[in-house]
Amino acid sequence: MKNVSVNPLKAVLLTVAGAASISVSGIASAVSCGDVLTSATVLSGDILSCAINPALTLKEGASLDLNGYTISCDTPVGIGVRLVGAGRVLEDTAGGGSIEGCATGVSAEGDGGHFIMGVSTTLNSLSGVTLWSTGNTLEASYANGNTGMGIRLMGDGSQVRTTEATGNTLMGVKIVGNNSLLRDNDTSSNGASGIVVAEGNGGIIAENLSTDNGVNGIMVQPFAQTGWLIIGNDAAGNTGNDLNDQNVPPCTGTVWVLNTFDNAADACIQ
Repeated sequence: MKNVSVNPLKAVLLTVAGAASISVSGIASAVSCGDVLTSATVLSGDILSCAINPALTLKEGASLDLNGYTISCDTPVGIGVRLVGAGRVLEDTAGGGSIEGCATGVSAEGDGGHFIMGVSTTLNSLSGVTLWSTGNTLEASYANGNTGMGIRLMGDGSQVRTTEATGNTLMGVKIVGNNSLLRDNDTSSNGASGIVVAEGNGGIIAENLSTDNGVNGIMVQPFAQTGWLIIGNDAAGNTGNDLNDQNVPPCTGTVWVLNTFDNAADACIQ
C-alpha cells in the first residue's frame, strides 16, 4: 500500500470556506403528510407512512428542522422532502431522525443554493439525497443503508462535505454535474463503487475515505471528462480497482495525485 500525506500547502489551497452552521429558529408545529411549508418549521413528531408525494415540500420562505423525528413513505416511491425555490435549509439539530422508505429521501430542486446539514437518509430505493439544482451544499449528513445509491450530484457547483454515504446497495456517490466538490467524506462499504464520476467536467475529490466497496473505490467512467483533480484520498481494500480511470487513454482529463491505494487501473494514477 502507498502511504502518503497531502502537502500542507496543497491542503491549504484545497480548503474551501465551509458554510457556517445554520440554525433556523422556528416554531414546533404539527405537520402532516403532503404539507407545503412556507415558513421556518420545527417538527414536533414523526410523519410516517406518507402516501402523498412528496411527503413534504419546502417552498419560498420555508426551512425545516427534523428535530430528531422521522419522515417515511408508505412505499419506496416518491420523495420524502422536496426543496424548491432557492436557499432552503433542511437540518436535524437534535439528531436521531431520518428520511426513509421513499424513492428519494431528499430532492434539492428549483433555483438551488440549498443547505442540508445533519440529516440522515436510509432505506430509500433510488437515492438518499439527490442534488438536482445548482450550488447546493450537503454537510455533516448521512446517506447510509439505502437500497439504491447514497448521493447523486446532478446539478452544477454542488458540494458534499464531512458526510457519510456508506452501506448502500449501489454506489456511495454518483457525480453528473460540473464543478463539483467532494471533500472529507466516507464513501466506504457500498455494494458497487464508493465514488463514481459520470459525465461531469471539472471538480475536486479530496481527502475522502472510500474503502471496502464491492467494485471500485473511486472510478471515472469513460465519458471524456476534463478538469478533475482527485487528491489525497484513502481508497485501499476495494474488491475491484481502488482507483480506476476508464477513459482511453486514462489520466487525460483527470489528475490523480497523493492518493493511498493498493491497486489502480493504470500506472498514471498516483
